[in-house]
Amino acid sequence: MATITTVASGDLITNSRTDLNNNFANLNSDKIETSYLDTDTTLAANSDSKIATQKAVKTYVDAGGNVNASTTTKGIVELATQAEVDAGTATGGTGASLMVTPALIKGSQVPIVSTYLNAGSPATWTKPAGLKYVVVEVQAGGGNGANGTSGYSAGSGGAGGYAKKLIAVATLGATETVTTGAALASSSFGAHATATSGTSAVNRIPGVGGTGSSGNINIVGQSGTGGAGATSGNGGTGERTAGGVSVFGKTYGGGGDGGSASAASNATGDTGNAGIVIVTEYYS
Repeated sequence: MATITTVASGDLITNSRTDLNNNFANLNSDKIETSYLDTDTTLAANSDSKIATQKAVKTYVDAGGNVNASTTTKGIVELATQAEVDAGTATGGTGASLMVTPALIKGSQVPIVSTYLNAGSPATWTKPAGLKYVVVEVQAGGGNGANGTSGYSAGSGGAGGYAKKLIAVATLGATETVTTGAALASSSFGAHATATSGTSAVNRIPGVGGTGSSGNINIVGQSGTGGAGATSGNGGTGERTAGGVSVFGKTYGGGGDGGSASAASNATGDTGNAGIVIVTEYYS
């Protein structure tokens, strides 16, 4: 700030003249020339010899001030909402890059598992917002066991095939048809993964396992067990596709047991079990 000397009423004229001249000189040296004022609202000059006006600064700040931040550029960022995190949104409402806090990451949606049974087949799966990918497991129905006859126990049905596939969200349609096969019927998730059913036993000849296709993992169903002579008394046992032993064809996709036989009577073979489709949705 300029130094100003006060002219007193008792000062001599000579002294007062000197004081006035000094005051003008000091004021002139400390003033801001208008040529140094910068009214550019983008502050593009980036100068150490220019002074931005209040209006220029306010306009610059109100407009966002700088480019949106990225991994290589400093700038403006916006705090993401939980909904934006779940949806995988790139930029926020202001157009700025989004910043995610640890609390929002922790709150991201956990995988959702849906099962589709034969009773509701065919069903429609609808692609939700924010989905990243799904893992589908397709299990087809099993074949029927044959009836015991003529003193011989019968063969059991083959188990249904199995397919498991990871599917990226971009590959999925807005909806996909889910088909869950009954005994002797295939299962599928759209055109992405399919499994065929096991076949039924014929007399003592066991059924053959079905096959999975188009999956990242495809498993052939376990074939049934052949029947035997009357001395054995019991029919063959069906197996579950994924390797576990069925409880007389009662697991998903298991083949039906063959009927037993004796000299006095013959038993009816069990019906193969229906399949199942499992869809697991991942959001992060």
